[in-house]
Amino acid sequence: MSNIRLKLKAITPIHIGSGEIYEPTNFIIDNRVLYEFRDEDFFEALPDIKRQKFMQIVSDNVEDSFARIHKFVKENKEFAKKVAHLKVTVTAGLQKEYDRAVGRIRQFEGKRGNYSRVFNRFEIQRIQRKQIKSKNGYSYLGYIVGSSLKGAISTAYQESIFKKEGEKALKNRFQAIGRDIHKNIFKEFKVSDSIVTKIGTRVGFALNKERFDYDFNNPQNNIKLSTYIEVINPTSEFIVDINYGSLDIKEILQSCNDHYMPIFKSILSNETDGKEEFTNEYLTDKFYQEYRYFELKPNQYIIRVGKHSGARAVTIDGLRKIKSKLSGGGKRRKPNKWETREDETTTWFFGESPNLNSGLLPFGWVIIEVVSR
Repeated sequence: MSNIRLKLKAITPIHIGSGEIYEPTNFIIDNRVLYEFRDEDFFEALPDIKRQKFMQIVSDNVEDSFARIHKFVKENKEFAKKVAHLKVTVTAGLQKEYDRAVGRIRQFEGKRGNYSRVFNRFEIQRIQRKQIKSKNGYSYLGYIVGSSLKGAISTAYQESIFKKEGEKALKNRFQAIGRDIHKNIFKEFKVSDSIVTKIGTRVGFALNKERFDYDFNNPQNNIKLSTYIEVINPTSEFIVDINYGSLDIKEILQSCNDHYMPIFKSILSNETDGKEEFTNEYLTDKFYQEYRYFELKPNQYIIRVGKHSGARAVTIDGLRKIKSKLSGGGKRRKPNKWETREDETTTWFFGESPNLNSGLLPFGWVIIEVVSR
């Protein structure tokens, strides 16, 4: 029998992107809930007199049209809520950002171009969702895409082959550039899209932090970049079926632990490969205490999926050539200078607000259990 069923449990936020965004002109955020709606549905829900006013705002086509339209929607938010086809919880920090920047858009009147910049800044990266029929119509559930899981497993298995048999064996057994895809041994490894058994999603912040440098005197210097992002919540659970053909599934799953567990432990460690690491300074106390001495059970495996997994997770130990920017760019547009490393110098976390240096969670970690063979 070459089929196996796995139970997946998210232990940190996961973002598997759809390549799409929440358009800021098609949602409102109220009481920590994002309501997404279609323009035509909102228009149809309006009474006649309000439709006329809305059409007048649209037809004026002036520089601050975005602000005027959004102001109108917010003033008539109950109609937007009524026709919303998707509702997503947002963090308190995101609600505050939205109210400050978009909710008070009138403060930007007279400053050319600021309207569009404010709205563009509120584009939110969406997760993959699938449509599920329910009693009240359709639900749009976040899920783990089979191709994303397969890619993560493939990376781990390739590293295992490389370490046991060398680079030549790796090239022979996996698809190399210009080679026949049918010679890739993973072509027979088929992973289904996940079945959702427990799900929660929310929108917050992706925050980029230094791994090997931490400013204790000026903590705000540790804040590098932040973006708006939707995630699958920790504790969400899924079922995935795998057909592994003639491959050794036990060896494949073990390769996941060999590849990902050292990376996971480094997140909670004070030192990685002889270098002082500060990643754990950013973590929530609960996560740090729960997983500081974490050991997998015999039937468990660990993996990292989705965006912001980090360069080490998606590359092979021993073959890594990770480009790290040393300098360049900025206002003076200086030429970029790079160095090649075996690890990334920064890491991404999910946070409740954009200015946090603690209480954060890493992206993408999943515990796998075999539930049937």
